[in-house]
Amino acid sequence: MLRKILSIRLIVVLIVAVALSVPLAATASAPSGFTDSLVASVAAPTAMAFTPDGRLLVTSQSGALQVVQDGTLLAAPALNLGPTICSTSERGLLGVATDPAFATNHFIYLYYTAATATGCVNRLSRFVLSDANIVDPTSEVFLLDNIPSTNGNHNGGDVQFGRDGYLYVTVGDGGCDYDGDSGCGAANAAARDLNVLLGKVLRITSDGGIPPDNPFVGTDSARCNLTGRTDPGKICQETFAWGLRNPFRIAFDPNSSGTRFYINDVGQDTWEEIDAAQAGADYGWNVREGFCATGSTTDCGPPPTGMTNPIFAYPHGNGCNAITTGAFVPNGVWPAAYDGSYLFADYLCGTIFQLVPASGGGFTATDFATGLGVGGPITMMFGPAGQAQALYYTTYANGGQVRRIEFIQQQNQAPTAAVTADVTSGPAPLTVNFDASGSSDPDQGDTLTYIWDFGDVTGSTETANATVNHVYSTPGPFTATLTVRDNHGATSAPATIQIQVGNPLVVPQNLVVPTVSGTLRVGNILTASTGTWTGSEPLEFSYQWWRCDARGNSCVQIFTATETTQATYMLTPVDFGSTIGVVVTATNAAGSAVATSDPTERVKHECSGSPCTSQLG
Repeated sequence: MLRKILSIRLIVVLIVAVALSVPLAATASAPSGFTDSLVASVAAPTAMAFTPDGRLLVTSQSGALQVVQDGTLLAAPALNLGPTICSTSERGLLGVATDPAFATNHFIYLYYTAATATGCVNRLSRFVLSDANIVDPTSEVFLLDNIPSTNGNHNGGDVQFGRDGYLYVTVGDGGCDYDGDSGCGAANAAARDLNVLLGKVLRITSDGGIPPDNPFVGTDSARCNLTGRTDPGKICQETFAWGLRNPFRIAFDPNSSGTRFYINDVGQDTWEEIDAAQAGADYGWNVREGFCATGSTTDCGPPPTGMTNPIFAYPHGNGCNAITTGAFVPNGVWPAAYDGSYLFADYLCGTIFQLVPASGGGFTATDFATGLGVGGPITMMFGPAGQAQALYYTTYANGGQVRRIEFIQQQNQAPTAAVTADVTSGPAPLTVNFDASGSSDPDQGDTLTYIWDFGDVTGSTETANATVNHVYSTPGPFTATLTVRDNHGATSAPATIQIQVGNPLVVPQNLVVPTVSGTLRVGNILTASTGTWTGSEPLEFSYQWWRCDARGNSCVQIFTATETTQATYMLTPVDFGSTIGVVVTATNAAGSAVATSDPTERVKHECSGSPCTSQLG
């Protein structure tokens, strides 16, 4: 059967990029609001882990354990296993983890392909990393050893701790020939053999022991930690889940109170799949691939009895044919739309996808970041970036890099205040319940405080709640004012509401129209009266003067609408022969109204040679 294996692609990538010294270009396209930046250049970076003090450990396929500290890649590796490992095909230094108690014990865990006298085998060892970023090779303790790697591919190699404190290790099915049989005419069946540590997710304690609730612990089981296998008919006690082809990377959910993780299993010719990890589950390889019988796109549906289907699988197409890594987004790190979502990557099309729940059940995948280049991401994880967290990933593209995708908070915007009241008038004492819940902030995640000024002698007050009540004890019109402030200090424009305590507010109404008095000669000053009005006090008045023809018609405003006008007006030569009128606007808290005077008689010339004694009225 034709094999679609990652090693062939990896070798091609390395031949092109390294042997010919031509880096594979990647033009990344992150979503709006995100940046994708270089952290460090590392040849063939396979895995990462953070120490509690913020150091980033990076493994290189060739055997070097590199350290990025304070944003800088240290020149000397902390450890170089190169002389003692096999690094052909998919072999090499493939996984790294830090102990949950690293701050006190300085333990790290490395998964690598060791070169032994009998051939290449996969091994998990524990080492000690000093504060000086040096690993003493003599500190090595073998936890798992002699896991077959005869064919060079399908090694798995992810190493991570779960919330339960146990160490989870992924191992591929070995490709073929794990038992020395040179015939590879059929897909490897190692994943179906429970007596060998191939095609499995393993779970052990930090010192290599067996957790008491491992699913295959019993009289028919045995330890496989030193030999990689046990007698036929027995089961390796290290096995947590099985029936996997190449569980290249796993991802633990940081938002879960328990140990919850997904398995990204590299498919063969037809499907790539994501499995929800369950203790003792059989994911069906080499009988099943995705939701279907191996190699089929039509023989699909519920799995055979005892087997477990993936939660998501995608068919080969558009160059996306090799799933690699995944990571859950921690809640609150990015905008709420990403909270708890799962990101996964494809090695060949250089894309990170977001797994989105579909209506009616199941999932769909949408592009998150594209154009990352052939050869990555290889592994992904969230880690510290200043005061926040970012998504780190490794890639073989561009000669080998560690990169970081982070959300950039946009410039803070001011909030908007909105206020309502359950009553706006009534006799004293009047209790008013104010509600500012309609206020808003355009920046997602910002919180608001509410600053109230009720317009009386009580002054202002600031509350964390959007609702407040206030008692007005004396009659009068009051203007209640609300401003809101976000947690970054930005303050809104004020929002106001009128409160009338005592008699209800009455809109102004004119009883006697205003009049114009004064000498009707150019250069003299005319004065307007307000007329007589009813309505709630206080009343405020404004004036607009008009110039009309000799009969009081065809009137035009003397001042523009934006000019402030007063109760007086000085006649100018332009007014000669015209009549003059005034429009008075009365305003109170309830509204406004206008009244217009009668036009005056015609305006005469300025006096010359004798006193002007003619007066209006």
